[in-house]
Amino acid sequence: MKVKRTSSTCLPVKMPNKRTVLFAAFSLWLCLFVAANKEACAEVVKIDIARKDDFGTHNRVIGRVHFAVDPKLPRNRIIADLDLAPTNKQGKVEFASDLLLFVPKDARRTRGTVFLEIVNRGQDQSLAIMSGAQQRDLSPESWVLGDRFLLEQGFTLAFLGWQFDVHPSEGLTFGTPIAPVRGVVRESYVAAPGRRSLGFPLKYCASEDHRQNAALTFRTRMDETPQPLPRESWGFGSDGCSVRVDTGFDVGLYEAVYEAEGSPVAGLGLAAIRDFASYLRYGPTGATLRENPAAQERIIGYGYSQSGRFLREFVRDGFNADERGKKVFDALMISSAGAGGGSFNHRFAMPGEAGNSVLSVLRPVDLPPFTDDGLLARAQAARATPKIFYTFSSTEYWARAGSLTHTTEDGKKDVPLAATSRLYFLAGTPHSSGILPLARTTRTQAFQHLINFAEQRWAARALLLDLDAWVRNDTKPPSSRYPRIDNDELVPFTRVRFPAAPSFPFVTYMPHVWRMDFGPEYNKTRIITDEPPRLGAPYAVLVPQVNTDGNDVSGIRLPEVAVPLGTYTGWNVTIPALKDLGYLSGLMGGFEPFALTREVRLKNGDMRLSIEERYAGRQDYLDRIKQAAQGLVRERFMLAEDVSAVLERASEIWNAVVTPRDR
Repeated sequence: MKVKRTSSTCLPVKMPNKRTVLFAAFSLWLCLFVAANKEACAEVVKIDIARKDDFGTHNRVIGRVHFAVDPKLPRNRIIADLDLAPTNKQGKVEFASDLLLFVPKDARRTRGTVFLEIVNRGQDQSLAIMSGAQQRDLSPESWVLGDRFLLEQGFTLAFLGWQFDVHPSEGLTFGTPIAPVRGVVRESYVAAPGRRSLGFPLKYCASEDHRQNAALTFRTRMDETPQPLPRESWGFGSDGCSVRVDTGFDVGLYEAVYEAEGSPVAGLGLAAIRDFASYLRYGPTGATLRENPAAQERIIGYGYSQSGRFLREFVRDGFNADERGKKVFDALMISSAGAGGGSFNHRFAMPGEAGNSVLSVLRPVDLPPFTDDGLLARAQAARATPKIFYTFSSTEYWARAGSLTHTTEDGKKDVPLAATSRLYFLAGTPHSSGILPLARTTRTQAFQHLINFAEQRWAARALLLDLDAWVRNDTKPPSSRYPRIDNDELVPFTRVRFPAAPSFPFVTYMPHVWRMDFGPEYNKTRIITDEPPRLGAPYAVLVPQVNTDGNDVSGIRLPEVAVPLGTYTGWNVTIPALKDLGYLSGLMGGFEPFALTREVRLKNGDMRLSIEERYAGRQDYLDRIKQAAQGLVRERFMLAEDVSAVLERASEIWNAVVTPRDR
């Protein structure tokens, strides 16, 4: 193992030897020289390399990136409480991120593109989705890369911490300063049937001198007025960091509203991604991590779920132009984000929480603008618009308000995407895929129906290369594929023509997405003054129409959905159900196999054709899978080299769905 430590390329570092002093002086001169030529050193001020070792085709680098930004610069003013953060002697705010980087060894094999993943709560998503990796140890030196698809394609692969509340055992961390402020905080707790507890922890601790003025409320529905509990019936833990209820909880939503002190400057996570990407592209040649600029000519940002919502907010808030107006990301692959942003850049942020669909309730997540015309306005004004691939699973329509990204807010008309964007709906896939053999439970939750196991892998891999080709040589990507109102493929859930299948009844409700008012200061200062937020009318959220099998009719139909053995949905229902809170299954989908024979399906009153009515047998099924896969290859939604793996997967599905019942 080779270990290499280095210092900044833009700030002199005090070291005792003459060589370092000369290097620091040269670095400072280089920064001044570049600035004089209207270029700029990135706001990366130091990169500590903790470990550098051989990783086959690539070198793996583990380290820590240090930043410093000027709170007075116009492009930084959108960061909440940045003007209140502690500064160094130069008047800049300092922060730091964990880094995991894989750099191609051979310049001749490099693609010239950096794939920079926005980690999800400190962890990867791309390695699991595109390469089948399963992490068992989240320390950066222990990450596995699955089948190494991204490395074999010649990408430089980067992961950077950005979330202040991730602990080292959870993945890549981010260190941000604390602004010395006080403010209102709301913490939610959902009490479900059978969930016995006398208390719950708080993400921020209640200020001791204001605890008596705090409130704990209860409601059974999101849209009803919260009712305060008597103050003598509950209290805070001795440290103010938890809530206890003397008599336990009823089923419903509890919310503690209290005052806290000291807020992390969470929005610096957005600046960290901006400035590190800018450094990789524009930093001085030969500087740390800039030894081979040919490997970093382009940068694609990738985010899945929470990280995709991060990238939506990143673009919306103008971060794709760096401090000097240069474009940061050439392209973004924003996957399974739906219409949301996140609790990423406001006072007392909770970046790990989502929206109502996963019971991270009433956070500033699903806020307009939703469509490209508003989302990209700042990037367009700065001439820093990235090319974007949005990808949706079926769950994004059911639980992440996905339709709002391409319809009017009243759900009556389609809204076009920007010319620089594409949207690909991966029909029938879930946000969080289950595994085989078939199951109705995860480690923490039971569901009424089998868990949807359809995978996005094959389409995700092909689409990434399509996006890179669009950036690299302007090869036009495939046209968007998603459901629209004007062809009756996108409808209110009450108009879904779901087939009669007594074992798999259609849902009678879906999560609401409300208009939310967090107070008069929020849009200007990112300070929440009204907790809980005042709710307005819900948005009109639409879902994909289905065929006679109950499978989505629009979008990219991956082989297991195009040649089905059952119905794949983006929704399921938890056990126990939380209908009063409008909760279905969070990010899990459902699956219901077809009956084996016509006789059985007629006996059960199932409208869906049986497996014997569809296929002559296992080989017929696999032949049709191969035909479907080859069709996707022709359309550039699948790679030719992945067809054999798709057939292996289809064989596993047959064994899991058909064989156990056929014995």
